Amino acid sequence: MPHLLCLDLGTSAAKAALLDLDGTVHLRAEAPYPTRHAADGTAEQDPRDWERAARAVIAELLEAAPAAKASGDGAAPAPVPDTAPDVEVAALVLTGQMQDLVPVPRSGAASIAILYSDTRAAAEAAELRAALAADGVSWDALAGNLQDATSCAAMHLRLLRTAPEQLADLQGVVFGPAGYLVARMGLGLWCDPTTAATTGLLEARTRDWSPAVARAAGLDPALLPALTGAAGQIVGHAGAEATALLGVPDGLPVVLAPGDAGATTSGIVGLAPGDAYVYLGTSGWLASVLPGAGVLPTGAPDATEEPAGEESAREEPAGVSHHLALGTSSATAEPPILRISALLSAGAAADWARQAVLDGADPARADELLEAREQERGRGPSGLLALPSIVGERFPVRDASLRGAVVGIDAGTGGIDLYAALLEGVAHGLAHGLESEGDSSPRPLPVTGGGASSAPWLRILADVTGRPVRTVDGTDAALLGCALVAAEALGLDHALVPLGARQEAATIVPDPSAAAQHAALRPAHRALYDAAAQVQRLR
Repeated sequence: MPHLLCLDLGTSAAKAALLDLDGTVHLRAEAPYPTRHAADGTAEQDPRDWERAARAVIAELLEAAPAAKASGDGAAPAPVPDTAPDVEVAALVLTGQMQDLVPVPRSGAASIAILYSDTRAAAEAAELRAALAADGVSWDALAGNLQDATSCAAMHLRLLRTAPEQLADLQGVVFGPAGYLVARMGLGLWCDPTTAATTGLLEARTRDWSPAVARAAGLDPALLPALTGAAGQIVGHAGAEATALLGVPDGLPVVLAPGDAGATTSGIVGLAPGDAYVYLGTSGWLASVLPGAGVLPTGAPDATEEPAGEESAREEPAGVSHHLALGTSSATAEPPILRISALLSAGAAADWARQAVLDGADPARADELLEAREQERGRGPSGLLALPSIVGERFPVRDASLRGAVVGIDAGTGGIDLYAALLEGVAHGLAHGLESEGDSSPRPLPVTGGGASSAPWLRILADVTGRPVRTVDGTDAALLGCALVAAEALGLDHALVPLGARQEAATIVPDPSAAAQHAALRPAHRALYDAAAQVQRLR
């Protein structure tokens, strides 16, 4: 049976898996690599560590796989038990972290990758913003996202001034480890649109590189990579360079998948407009796939001129949500947008509340207390309104100085009420995202992350959003997403389905009365962000 060799080069490690065309993960491997941090905001990795980690996990999988071979080649199989079926590797599929600046020298391996979390280019970002504004261009509106020190354009301008030797004699630049490995395999310079949308160099409306931003950043536009058009695109076939670098068989197709946010979305819900999921980790977010014209940041170029067919486009200030381009697929007639509305504190707010108002209870004990409260009072609002913004906020407002708040405390309020209110506050924050998108779909909303293990929190989320929710284990989501887009790119018959569509996912339905009560509170909850910000300014 054909298998797909999927590789996800994340922030801290390379993860790889062999998946069959039913979506079963047969083998996994992982190899870490270091990050260099410094007090000045430095966050760098050595791309040669990416190469070593990628080769290690690929070797581990191919050596462990029974009779692993590439489709149609004559690679020697590894010794395996007589009863094991052969594994035919149909393609190598790549995804990984995005928004890194990686100069690719002509001479060989790069020695530096500036990561998306590097914050040293604040002055250069301000300079770029001013230079573009002088020409009548709003950088945020052009890119469709708020630009700051983590913009790859700003990173490049800073590197040009502080370490120009890193930019000498370049083949070009890429923006993550997936694109870097493609280049090192001798397949040229490529970038998927999801990764490109994070760089500050892509025009949101045209989905093409901006010569104006590139020139302002001191970057020759000719050094920018080619952009893929499909969600998964074959960018070449492994040759001698790829075999020497990664140990993959000669002739193996190489597919570039979306950057990690797109690949994860593909693996959890798919890439059709209307698909959405929730992540409940330390932070939290609502990720939604929207039609290509579905969200236009306010102030975008020609924003007052509504192109035909875009009358229903919803506008919001650039920066409140992240807008990432997605490639085309059979699920959509035009390239969609991935919108990510992120709360800075989800699980972090719950952790704080357990320590502050539940005497340090662990999550299991907190769930027991929530269950007992629900048994006594039923499902429905806690009677309090809470903001979970204990370290600032990104959505539905972007305000680094905003702090959490609870309104409605009375003499009968107990610690478990405060805890329930914080969980409701997270759910309301996510519900604001659904409402701003006009998303009233009755489809179950997949939920992943550590918070998805709390059944009471899932019931709260269902009631607050008015949507059925279902838990999914997102551990292999990016790898499954790679497999889904690769199978389409390769034209393979398959039975792959996103995790959220699998029947084994448990679904929790909202309580109609509780959902109606929470919906009535939503305007007051939204107003609380503005009121808390006003109070914060007076402190």
